[in-house]
Amino acid sequence: MGSKIGLILSVFFLFIVFLFGADLICIQLNYASMDSMTTLISYNISKNGKITDSLKTYVKNNIGADLYSASSEDKIYQTGDSFEYYLKKNYEPLVISESMELTIKRYAVIKIYN
Repeated sequence: MGSKIGLILSVFFLFIVFLFGADLICIQLNYASMDSMTTLISYNISKNGKITDSLKTYVKNNIGADLYSASSEDKIYQTGDSFEYYLKKNYEPLVISESMELTIKRYAVIKIYN
């Protein structure tokens, strides 16, 4: 009888551990999609010298993330300067109680492809 109660209780804990693992996998999938998008973002920033509105819209529509510059938008960058930007996305977890903000910080070198 005791082993049956133990089995029933352990199934509940296994379910919670399974959901926690699913959260970790979803976080990794979101991070991987954001990381792959940074390649395209870095290329476009390098080509244009700034973050354009069309690039922000493209990122928002495709992966649901927001694109921010680390410095002021009116700063003029020269060829070879490093442009720092952030890609942020909110994630609502299954088990973890609070929502998370996944943030990736990357750099692009201006006009390296021209």
